[in-house]
Amino acid sequence: RKVFERGENARCTDAASVYHGHAKLELSIGNVEKARDILVEGLQEVERLEGVMDNSYHERAAFLAHTLGMLELNANRAAQAKEVFANGISRHGTSSQLLLGSALCEVKLGREESARTFFEQAVNANKKHAQAWQAWGVMEMKAGNFKVAKTLFECGIQSAPTHGALWQAYATLESRLGNFETARILFAAGVQKCPKHVPLYQAWASLEMRGGNFNEAKLLIGEALTRDKTQGSGWLVAAKIEEKQGNEGLVGLILKRGLECAPNHAELYRTLAELEVNRFRFDAARSLLEKGLEVDPMHAPLYHSLAELEARVFNVDGLAKLNKRAAEVFNTNALVPPPASMQAWGNKIKMGRSNELIPDGVATLAEKVRVDIDIDNTLMDLDPDSIIEQMGGGFEADLDYISGEIEHSSTKQKPLTQQ
Repeated sequence: RKVFERGENARCTDAASVYHGHAKLELSIGNVEKARDILVEGLQEVERLEGVMDNSYHERAAFLAHTLGMLELNANRAAQAKEVFANGISRHGTSSQLLLGSALCEVKLGREESARTFFEQAVNANKKHAQAWQAWGVMEMKAGNFKVAKTLFECGIQSAPTHGALWQAYATLESRLGNFETARILFAAGVQKCPKHVPLYQAWASLEMRGGNFNEAKLLIGEALTRDKTQGSGWLVAAKIEEKQGNEGLVGLILKRGLECAPNHAELYRTLAELEVNRFRFDAARSLLEKGLEVDPMHAPLYHSLAELEARVFNVDGLAKLNKRAAEVFNTNALVPPPASMQAWGNKIKMGRSNELIPDGVATLAEKVRVDIDIDNTLMDLDPDSIIEQMGGGFEADLDYISGEIEHSSTKQKPLTQQ
């Protein structure tokens, strides 16, 4: 913090980078108001230096506005976020990042048509802006416009074929529509194009798990954890697979091992805390939830889980303090659960509009990027099973260790095999 404050006082020409770094520091320790003040001050300083900055500094200044806008949006202050993005666009022109931010604000405010306008402007400003294609496609998927979502995902993949999250979103759409084999083919294509995108393996493992293909699911999550043990979501999937198979003894140990490898993953703390609640170990659960809030004070589900726990044990004072803290961070009540987005998608899919037309604007964009992804022909040569079989069992070292812990809970932890 002192270093950042010295940088701000030095009035250097790249002020945006200094203020941005300082704000990110404050956010990481839960000082949302402090971060907001720093970003506002940074934007004012950037305006003062506008005449002497070169183009690269102007680009960073736009990113500063984007960070402030996203802070407001994540704090459930969509109207304020919209104003920040609008001011940024007026100063920095057609920044694809700022246009995407404006689109996300409109989505949050429930204004889909206005959101579509900003999404279209964002991808027109930068055809390779994968996050814009993805976010637009996800909005249409949630709205039940599946043909439109499919076209947008294909546009994004054509423009940015190595963006793993686009393949993941497209495969998720197909899986939610019940097209299991098509989803598997898309996951297979995704891991071939983006072998380092670990969430693809995790999502594919979840798909196989839901289909009852536990051996395939274990191989996939094993590959994911072999590639990166520090991604906590992988440990969550691994634990869920064991839970589905009735291996209750392994679930808690896998989650604890996950926290050893990913100590900053908030959802691991929440999931393990729920396990403790089910065992009526409320103090242990509270300790886990509070630790989770320390490492990620912006993770809304932690507040809700802790609020439910305090209400369950009639800790009125604790609940009041938690509500106050949640209101400061999110402008909301801790007892209000986060939106069940996946369940909402499922409901939309069940009553979705399967015959909807592709809007002219989306069709024009598809022509511009020359979408030629044909699932029936281009990707049908892929064999998902053979791709899974090629994956190593690196995760077995961890499973052996965890199983050993069940049998020898009092023995000293053994070192893991190096992959």
